[in-house]
Amino acid sequence: MRTTLLTALMVFTAIYASTQSRLPESNDDNLYFIALRASVLQMDKEWGHLAHGALEDEIEIPTDYRHMIVRKTPMITDELPTAFENHSVEFLDDQELVERYRKLKKSFAVLEVAPMRNQGGVLKVTVFHNWFDYKENRMEFADSDWSNVEFRYDCGQGTFVIDSVKLGGI
Repeated sequence: MRTTLLTALMVFTAIYASTQSRLPESNDDNLYFIALRASVLQMDKEWGHLAHGALEDEIEIPTDYRHMIVRKTPMITDELPTAFENHSVEFLDDQELVERYRKLKKSFAVLEVAPMRNQGGVLKVTVFHNWFDYKENRMEFADSDWSNVEFRYDCGQGTFVIDSVKLGGI
C-alpha cells in the first residue's frame, strides 16, 4: 500500500513538473503584436521625452511609453504578450478603464489596436493613441496620435515583415 502510494505520488509529481516546465506558446509572431510593439517603440523614440517634467496639477497623467495601457479588443489583443524590450503593456477592458480613471481622477493615455486592413499587397495596422476620460457615467476617448504599421510579404523569408512605421497626430 505504501509503495503504491509513493509510486503514484512520484508519477503525479513527474507529470506536474513536465507540464509546468513547458512554456506557453508565444504570440511574438502575431502581426497585431508586432504592430503594437513597433508602434510603442517608435512613439517612445519620437515622443517619449515630451511627457517628462509634467506638472502635478495637470488634468492628464503624462504618457509613459515604457508602460502603456491598451484597450482590450477581443480577437485582436487576446493572448498577446505583455512585455518586450524594457516595455510593458497592460490590457484593460472598458470596466477596468473606468476603474483606473476613478482611481487616478485624471485622463490617461490608452492605445487601441484597430482591425487589420489590406491595401493592395500591403497589410496595415493602425494603433491609436487616445486620452481616456470618464464623465457623467460615459467613457470618452479623445483622439491624439496614431501609428500606421505596414507589412509586406517577404517570399524569401516566407513571412510578413514591417515595411514602414509612420506616426501621425492631430
